[in-house]
Amino acid sequence: MMRRPLSLWLGFGALVAIAAAARAETTVGTFTLDGLSFVSFQDVEVLQLPSGSTLRFHFGQPASDGSIPFTLAPEDVEIAPIPMAGAGTLRYSLASPASGWIRPTANGRRIDFTASVAASVELPEGGGTFTYAVPFTTESVEARNAIGTASVEATGMRMVDGAWYVQLVGATTNRTNAFPKPGAAVYTVLSGRFDQLP
Repeated sequence: MMRRPLSLWLGFGALVAIAAAARAETTVGTFTLDGLSFVSFQDVEVLQLPSGSTLRFHFGQPASDGSIPFTLAPEDVEIAPIPMAGAGTLRYSLASPASGWIRPTANGRRIDFTASVAASVELPEGGGTFTYAVPFTTESVEARNAIGTASVEATGMRMVDGAWYVQLVGATTNRTNAFPKPGAAVYTVLSGRFDQLP
């Protein structure tokens, strides 16, 4: 019978322990959208985001002040296709990994992150994809249209412990050759609930 060196077994055991500790330090919380989620193109055209769409947040270890870091990978965002008025479909996805923080406050937990959002339009005559840097927060956001003559504002809702309900808001400016509503000031509301948090 072949005998393996004790140091090899100890090294293998240390790797297993490290991997187990890394898994234990990460909590995955699934944020599921409800029927109050939508994207608004300057309040002229409003498209409801499909209920049941999900974002999976990978939470790290809390800091000494109670703040919790998190990450989202492109595969963690699953938003169903959105039918547009007339013909065509709009799809949203995460173009690259995002990271942010949940921070405790005197009146609920605050969430902040910036996402690289890919917006893809599929039309009978063709389509295309544009990528936008969109700040998301439970606080307030603002965006202006491409020519600076109109603006939109939106305010989110901080999360209360135990209920895990939250409203995240984000805003940006639509490209001048993007559909629908080229050049419009755009804001979105992500309304829903987490299944768990650290």
